[in-house]
Amino acid sequence: MGMIAGDLAQAALAHWPVLAREIGLDPASWRAAPLARREDARVARILLRMQGPGGARLVLKYEARPADPEKFAAAMAAHLAVQEVYAQGVPELLAFDVERRACLMAYLDARPLSVLLEGAPLTEQAALLRRAGVWMGGFHRALLGERRVFQPKHTVRFLRSVMSEISDGARQVAEPQRFLRCAEALCADQSLYEGRETITAQTHGDLHLRNLVMGQTGFWGLDFAGGRVVPVGHDIARLLADYAILHAPKEAIPEREVLPPKALSAFFDGYGLVAAEDPSVQLLLRNRVLAEWWGLPAKAEDRGPAQARRWAGVQALARRVFPGA
Repeated sequence: MGMIAGDLAQAALAHWPVLAREIGLDPASWRAAPLARREDARVARILLRMQGPGGARLVLKYEARPADPEKFAAAMAAHLAVQEVYAQGVPELLAFDVERRACLMAYLDARPLSVLLEGAPLTEQAALLRRAGVWMGGFHRALLGERRVFQPKHTVRFLRSVMSEISDGARQVAEPQRFLRCAEALCADQSLYEGRETITAQTHGDLHLRNLVMGQTGFWGLDFAGGRVVPVGHDIARLLADYAILHAPKEAIPEREVLPPKALSAFFDGYGLVAAEDPSVQLLLRNRVLAEWWGLPAKAEDRGPAQARRWAGVQALARRVFPGA
């Protein structure tokens, strides 16, 4: 039985006194208001805005599910690592308790990139993506790896393993034969991405549109997953495929491409570390469309409203990326 919203809030507030005292605050002089909440089969998480004397504001975050202190500790360590080298790009983490899976952060007067993109015309979307590119370029430069030859074989090998599971019936996806045709088309292009250099950096680990927020005074990243040092295309593909599926006007996307040219150009104008033609970007963007496909429930009746919207976006985008498949 999952917690109802009130229970989740009360559970979070039970950890407030300990964290507040850790940074020298009187917990009794603050009041709480809901800020954000997620509760599903995998995750139960709440963020509360704490308001104190003189209008001071903080964010109290509590994660009831998953009950995994090691994972929470890794997330806190990842946030602190970014905070140390890219402080202007993250909210300040002030205190945390691994066993309680709770933390205190600086409050940001900002909205998620997903909200800002919703319903915006393409020109405004492009401007927002340019800002996202600036943030990601700063993040990757702060935790830069090395220049290396990209190895598409790893992505293609995993994709073929997914294809085998689908063919054998071990994995269920919607429209399996069409998926296999699209996946085969991508595998057939492996040579296009071989023998070319890319750049590596520490990955965010879960860089979807809700994990970037923007306000009048800045742009910030949230919820770092403690990723590895990998080609920069991993983070770029995660973010831009999310945009392409949920927000991009599909009629503006040329055949065999993933984004409208105006949006793609704007992002890389801000990013600056590699160009849109980077092999890791090109392969992983297309692979991400397929990953979103195989990650959704195969049956329509098993999809919630958000998943139904994502499925419609994946299908519309796949028709542009893999024409004729």
